[in-house]
Amino acid sequence: MNNPQSYIVSTKHFRPTKKYFDDIVVPVMNDIAGSMTPIKKTYEIAGKTICLNFYSENLLKKMSKALVHIEKDSGGSPNLTVCLWDSVSTNTHLALPMGDDPEYTYPREVNTKTIPHDSFLGIYLNGEETLNLYDERNNTAYFWINNADSLPYRLCASPLKVILNWFLSKDGAQLIHGGVVSWKEKAILLTAKGGTGKSTTALSCFFAGMSYLGDDYVTIKSGDVITAHSIFNSAKLFPQSFHNTFPALKNSIWNEKGTDKENEKVVVFLSELYPRQVIKTAPLHAIMIPVIKDFQETKIVPASKIQTMVSMMPTTLFQLSLMRSNKIAGLRSVVERTPCYFLELGSDINGVGETIKSFLSNER
Repeated sequence: MNNPQSYIVSTKHFRPTKKYFDDIVVPVMNDIAGSMTPIKKTYEIAGKTICLNFYSENLLKKMSKALVHIEKDSGGSPNLTVCLWDSVSTNTHLALPMGDDPEYTYPREVNTKTIPHDSFLGIYLNGEETLNLYDERNNTAYFWINNADSLPYRLCASPLKVILNWFLSKDGAQLIHGGVVSWKEKAILLTAKGGTGKSTTALSCFFAGMSYLGDDYVTIKSGDVITAHSIFNSAKLFPQSFHNTFPALKNSIWNEKGTDKENEKVVVFLSELYPRQVIKTAPLHAIMIPVIKDFQETKIVPASKIQTMVSMMPTTLFQLSLMRSNKIAGLRSVVERTPCYFLELGSDINGVGETIKSFLSNER
């Protein structure tokens, strides 16, 4: 048994034990694998090869669009294999444990708690109604939902982010709630809470000719050079923003008539439209915190390391479930090594990208 590790947990969801995985999930998965041939897709994120075995064509259709730009030819052994299925497509039943079952679930508590995990992590996410499991020792993971037709749109735009966060963080890569754009091999990480202009800024940069790595979740990897890595090619905004601010995308909205809730964001998959402009990786040059201001022109002004951490930490920590607690130290290291700025957004949206391009062009 591995030494216990510390994780940040939440009472919103329940955490299945390794015994639940062995007793309940493995037999179901063995039955499916024995009767069906999966559709295999291979991807590369931050230098790691990930193979997705889809046992549902509906899940493949919904979850692969955001990943098409990082797809690669299969070959060799993957660093991680993920099996994805839903009960309706496979005509199977997966019994979920009761949330207070001491044999199959851990107690629900709000704090950082040390739990033995036997190289195994798992969480059932209420609201999404998905089961996410990671068997670190065997380099395998599992994603389940009862009916693929019920998959929330946000999981189509950012699929498997919980599992990918667990896997990538094992080797020190940080999955971060933020966007990344790049100009002349200099990447900018845009980080702030939702509704402060990250996606609008990323798309303004995109239409100013900059490269795009993501607007919501990206991976940052430390080394001699800190690098940003794309995971999802999706862009999410409210419908009126696509129609009014970025009309070139309005006819490419994927889910305009199928959002989960009223007044919710819609999705465009940019690599389908501009494959050369959506890139996989770029060296990180600066972190910028978008702040909406009441003036016309956008300005870039210095931000302190503390201000940057305060902006980055809450949204990253609370949007990604059951994270290793050493993620905080990893984020702090990225901030300490990177110049930080406020991006004071003016009313001229089209000028935002040009301002950032000019800034990067003049930076050494």
